[in-house]
Amino acid sequence: MDAARELDADQIVCEARRESLADLLTFVERACARAALDAATAFDVRLATEEVVMNVIEHGYAGMTPGPITLRIRREPHEVVVTVEDEAPYFDPSTIRPADPDAPLDRRSVGGLGWHFVTQLMDQARHERRHPHGNRLTLVKRLTHKS
Repeated sequence: MDAARELDADQIVCEARRESLADLLTFVERACARAALDAATAFDVRLATEEVVMNVIEHGYAGMTPGPITLRIRREPHEVVVTVEDEAPYFDPSTIRPADPDAPLDRRSVGGLGWHFVTQLMDQARHERRHPHGNRLTLVKRLTHKS
């Protein structure tokens, strides 16, 4: 897989590499614009998606050849749904120790803060194992007013 492939307006597939991040984020921005999201909602969706995608790139495929990452975004009447799929080894985000963003820097543990932001920015974050291997993360942002 050499380049990002935007399969349709709602989905992109690319290799999970840092070099793919710009294509993935451009896709998110276009999807948010098509969904007519207000600026604050679009910002939250973009930031949460960026964090999840970077986790897949940096940690999901760590120590192995990067595989695919699939990103889907769809707008429902009252919410926006982002789905991120990979073929990396299974990872359970419930094993992440909750970060304490108020702790002094010298007392914070490494990691977990990004996941904390994702769960704060989005209204739901559901993780499931894909078979035979991989992960599917579904992020939901409720629309509190008509965007």
